[in-house]
Amino acid sequence: MTKRIIPISSGKGGVGKTSFAINLALCLSQFGKTVLVDLDTGTSSIRNVIGAPIRRDLYHFFKKNDRLDDCITPLPVILDPDKKFDNFGFVASPLHMINSIANMSQEDRNRLIDAINGIHADYVILDLRAGLDPMVTDFLPHSNTGILVFTPNHPAATLSASDIVKAALFRKLREVFHVGSPVYSMFKPGTVKSDRINEMIDIAEDVYEPEIANLDHFLSILERETEGHPIVKMLVDMVEYFRVYYVLNRFDGVDSSFDTAIKPFVENIANNISPRPNISNLGWIIESKKYHQSNIDLVPYILQYQGNQAAKAAKKSAHKSKKKIDRDLEELYKLSGLRKEKPAKRQKRNQKRKETEDALQSQLNAIEAMYKSKKKENEYENFQYIISCVRYLFQSKRIADFGDTRIFKKGELVPLLLRRRLSTIHTL
Repeated sequence: MTKRIIPISSGKGGVGKTSFAINLALCLSQFGKTVLVDLDTGTSSIRNVIGAPIRRDLYHFFKKNDRLDDCITPLPVILDPDKKFDNFGFVASPLHMINSIANMSQEDRNRLIDAINGIHADYVILDLRAGLDPMVTDFLPHSNTGILVFTPNHPAATLSASDIVKAALFRKLREVFHVGSPVYSMFKPGTVKSDRINEMIDIAEDVYEPEIANLDHFLSILERETEGHPIVKMLVDMVEYFRVYYVLNRFDGVDSSFDTAIKPFVENIANNISPRPNISNLGWIIESKKYHQSNIDLVPYILQYQGNQAAKAAKKSAHKSKKKIDRDLEELYKLSGLRKEKPAKRQKRNQKRKETEDALQSQLNAIEAMYKSKKKENEYENFQYIISCVRYLFQSKRIADFGDTRIFKKGELVPLLLRRRLSTIHTL
C-alpha cells in the first residue's frame, strides 16, 4: 500500500478540527497502520483529548534527537482493551509551550517534514494548527487542500478556511516564480522579469488592491504579457485541477449549513481566488452532546462507541460482498459530488458570475442528496460515511489529488512541476 499523508486544517480554532482528526485516524486504522501527528505545537491539543500516558513527544524529537517513529504513542489497554486499534498511534506536541518548537524555524520545519515523510505507516494524519502561518502552509499538499473543517456556527472560520485554499495556491505560484527559479529560463531572454511577476502576484493576493481582482485575472494578464507561453497553460491546469475537500462539523441541517457555511465558503473561493478548483464535501458530523462529551472524558468518540449494538451491526456489515461494497461506494461517490467532469475550457471573465452560481448549485445539490440519503444517521455513521468517501478517493484518484505520498519542502516543487508538466515544453 502506498503511504498517504492527509493534513487536517481549519481557518480558526473552536470548530472541532482536532476531534475530527483523531476520530478520522482511528477509523482509518481499521484499514492500515495510521499515525496521527499533532502539529498544533503551541497547545498540544491531541494529548488533551486522548487520555494516554506519553513517554516521548515532539520535544524529544527536537531537543533529544529521538527518531519521530520512536515518539509514536499507542493507545493504552484501558482505552483499547480488545486491541481493535493496534494500528493506531499518535505523536503528541510538547506538554507545555516551548517557543523554539511552537514557532520553529524553516530549518526545523524541514527537519520535521523529512521525519514525517519517513514515518512507516499506511496513513499519516496531520492535525495542523488553526489559522494560517508557515506551520500550516508548509505542510499542505501541493495540489489539494487535504481536509478542511469548519462549522455553520462560526462564520469567521468559514471564510478563514477558504483563505487556506488561497494561501495554498499562492504559495505554489510563489514557488514557481521565485527569483532565480528555473522557470524563467523557459522564456525568451528579457520577455519576463521576476520582479514584475512577483509584483503581480502580490497585487493579486492583496484584497485591498483592485488592479488584479483574483487569480484568474492574474493568469489572463500573464498570458498576454508572455504571448501565450505554454507555461501559462500549465498554471491554468494547476488551478483547474486543484482539489478542495471539506467536512462540516456541528451540522444542523441543509438550509442553515448552506447559508452560513457552504455559500460564503464557495463564493469567497470563486470570487477572490478562482471558480476553477474542484470543491467536494466529504460529509458532516451532526451536532452532538455525546461527541463533545467524549473530549471531556479524554476518550475519543469512536473508542466510546465500540462495544454497543450499533458497533456490532457495523462489524456484521463489514462482511458484505465486495460487489455490494463497490456499489455502496459508487453511490457515496456520486452523492458527495466527488466525480467531476473534465474542466471546461477557459472562459472569459464576464462569465464569472455564472461560474460562481454553478459552483454554489453543485454544492447545494450534493449536500441535499447526501442529507436525504443519510439524515437519520448518528455520529458514528457520519464517520463511516466520511471514511467511505476517503477510501474511495484513495482507490479511484491520482495520489496527488487527495493528500500526497510526501510533503514537499521549499525548492522541491518547481522541479516536480517541470518534470510532470513541462517535459515537452521548450524555450519559445
